[in-house]
Amino acid sequence: MSGFRLLALFAHPDDEAFPVGGALASHAERGVAIRLVTTTSGEEGEIRQEGAATRETLGSIRRVELSCAVRALGLAELEVLGYRDSGMAGAPSNKHPRAFINAPAEEVVELLVGEIRRYRPQVVLTFEPGGLYGHPDHIAISNHTTQAFRRASDETAYPHQLVDGVTPHAPDRLFYSARPKGFRMEWALALRGAGVDVPLPSPERAEEGTPPETIHLEMHLDRQLETKMACILCHRTQVAPDWPYHRVSREVALTVLGREYYIRAFPEVSSGDIVPADFFAGLTPEE
Repeated sequence: MSGFRLLALFAHPDDEAFPVGGALASHAERGVAIRLVTTTSGEEGEIRQEGAATRETLGSIRRVELSCAVRALGLAELEVLGYRDSGMAGAPSNKHPRAFINAPAEEVVELLVGEIRRYRPQVVLTFEPGGLYGHPDHIAISNHTTQAFRRASDETAYPHQLVDGVTPHAPDRLFYSARPKGFRMEWALALRGAGVDVPLPSPERAEEGTPPETIHLEMHLDRQLETKMACILCHRTQVAPDWPYHRVSREVALTVLGREYYIRAFPEVSSGDIVPADFFAGLTPEE
């Protein structure tokens, strides 16, 4: 699939792993060149393995983990922007002046338009507008990416970028990563059925997710399961020592990690259309 390019725009190290790692690995395996842009270093993440990092070193450690994950997935390029992890909604870190959610929208959109124009992807991938589970940084990157996708082809937008061979560019497709409503309960019940003692989600968390009828593609990634798991395990600070997927059958692991869900935001999907698992199906590669 030489000549195909995918630009993945996310907020934190590990965003490329848990929700979309299988799709990225699948497309990279078929020769798609994938550039990953992550807007923060994940400074507000948890430290789930004792001694893996300190609050002061977590951001730099997570950048190293992200580089490991990119190699595991076979991605072509990585860029980490200089914004700070905003943390979960309502956290004091939301007020940090460098928090991603406090960055001027126009500033971020301009950066992302530049990424699209320089890399010239046929496909752009980010989170769905609700950010999977309401994380403010996920919502922000979804909003900014959607605006950049629309404006990158407009020659009147940021004309100062159009030098040294850079021209307006209109990607063919925009995909959102999603999870169906009820996914947390489904995962917990699958693990419990395999003998792993995990708590059930609270009623509020059990309602997180996207209405299933708005999701266009359920991608099954049997062949990429081990690659995706290797990518996830690169994020050592974010994986608890008792990570359950080493303690269950491959079939159970596939139930949770081997299925990914996507919305095709552009072009619009008509009723009855089938969205292929190949993001590039029907497109012509660029030389």
